Amino acid sequence: MNWRMLIIVCVTLAWSAHASIESLVVIHTNDFHGHIAEEAEYAGAARIAALVTRTRKKHDNVLVLDAGDAISGTPVSTMFEGSPIFEVMNLIGYDAAAIGNHEFDHGFRRIEEFKRIANHPLLAANAFAPDGRLIADAPLLVRQVGDMRVGIIGLITDYTPRMITPVGNENISFADPTLATHAMVTALRPQVDLLIVLSHLGHQEEKQLAMDVPGIDLIVVGHSHTLVDPPVPVGDTWVVQAKRYGSYVGYLDIKVDTEANRIVSLDGQLIPAKDLPRPKRSVAKAVADWERRVSEIVDVKIAESDHTYTTEQIRPILERILAKAAGTDFGYYNLGGVRDVLRKGDVTARHIWNIEPFGNSLVRMTTDGATLKRIVTMDFETHELSDSFDPDNRYTFATNSFVADQAKVRTAGKVTVEPLNQLIRDVIIGHISEHGIEPPQ
Repeated sequence: MNWRMLIIVCVTLAWSAHASIESLVVIHTNDFHGHIAEEAEYAGAARIAALVTRTRKKHDNVLVLDAGDAISGTPVSTMFEGSPIFEVMNLIGYDAAAIGNHEFDHGFRRIEEFKRIANHPLLAANAFAPDGRLIADAPLLVRQVGDMRVGIIGLITDYTPRMITPVGNENISFADPTLATHAMVTALRPQVDLLIVLSHLGHQEEKQLAMDVPGIDLIVVGHSHTLVDPPVPVGDTWVVQAKRYGSYVGYLDIKVDTEANRIVSLDGQLIPAKDLPRPKRSVAKAVADWERRVSEIVDVKIAESDHTYTTEQIRPILERILAKAAGTDFGYYNLGGVRDVLRKGDVTARHIWNIEPFGNSLVRMTTDGATLKRIVTMDFETHELSDSFDPDNRYTFATNSFVADQAKVRTAGKVTVEPLNQLIRDVIIGHISEHGIEPPQ
């Protein structure tokens, strides 16, 4: 029986509660962003799979959950539009995953392919296609785990349209996650012993959700890349998150009173990548096979770096490179688009792909100073240039196509965009190959 049939069967089966304490282990990840290979402080899929395999040998009741943003962050994800990541996640053995905003990076129709590949359901109760259909496999899942009946609700932030490319995502919509959760918890709570929300909202938002919607036992969170250790209790709800990229894996040992339908104890920790078991060989081989397909292109040394740059330190470097390539006085790069640090030592093309994994292109934009200030402070970002623009002056600057596409939607008629038909990563790789890493002045 496939899991789609399981959803239907589990929802309709009658349940008689047992007056006993049941044990459940939950292993959780979030914001994997394509990091299937072990690298630096990132565990890689094979070591996570080893933890899952070892745990399932020791314990009867185990759930393995992911809170979204599985793709976009590495060459193997970008070149193959996310498909390898779900193939490898199948080898880890997930039971369910939320859809994150980056699952929309190749347009919402690509999610149909992710659903086809994944052996586990992709959940989101509040994301809808233009015709009103649910984009996810299902809004929720009800699973029989030993003598427990476990409900899992999927959520995604309704702020998603502001964080994804409009291209390929036209006319999709996102309902208010709090309202959606309240309705589902009200309906589902009497039917289950344990209620989990698998959510891509962010840590602060999930703490607020726990306060606003009673009846949730556990919220497994993604999106904000927060290291939540130990788990945070909010009323009767526990909130957990495991940073990002597989740098940590969450491990929860839960005791559930199946008569009272509540958690009576929860012992949780985040396991650092370095402390995970040795890689599972079969998964390591599958990862190596995928990585071999991109290695010839990306594992090429282009420079050396004398120290490690944070994402904040990388941004002005990128802005100078783009400005030079576009022939403008300055550049702007959204900080959320800088996806990795640049480490001391040899710099390869792979490092640049990890920093800019989205395939954005270089554009030259023109607008007035007031609109430009809005652009560089979109989505609560700060920028050192934000207070230096004369509202009445016109400015021409270099940026990436994501910023340009968002600006066209959110400042309609106020910007002029000139595509320069060069990929951002190609511009950066070419510049660094010729000039090395040039720290901002």
